[in-house]
Amino acid sequence: MNVRDIFLSINARDFDSQTAWWTTFIGREPDRRPMPSCQEWDLAPSVLFQVLESPDNGPTDVSLRIDNLNAEIARLRKTGVDVPDPEKVDGFDTLRWSAFTDPEGNKVNLLEGT
Repeated sequence: MNVRDIFLSINARDFDSQTAWWTTFIGREPDRRPMPSCQEWDLAPSVLFQVLESPDNGPTDVSLRIDNLNAEIARLRKTGVDVPDPEKVDGFDTLRWSAFTDPEGNKVNLLEGT
């Protein structure tokens, strides 16, 4: 198997609202709108994040390792996203995380460190 891209998808009951929330969360407009029911962002080389219109599917989990957890939490709080203070993850040297949910109950984990 030769994997070229990884697609990480969020199922959205309210597609327009979820697209707006994730646009604010990511901090920029989608890179593509390949079809009316899909928005895509390039998050890293060969990693595509999608919001998909899918009213019949339940919540998902999204974990993103980022460079500066404190700066991202501050940025998100300024936009009105309720993000808890980061916590150290037991068993790891420097790994910290903040876990919360988007408006439809999808779990979002922001991680920093190792």
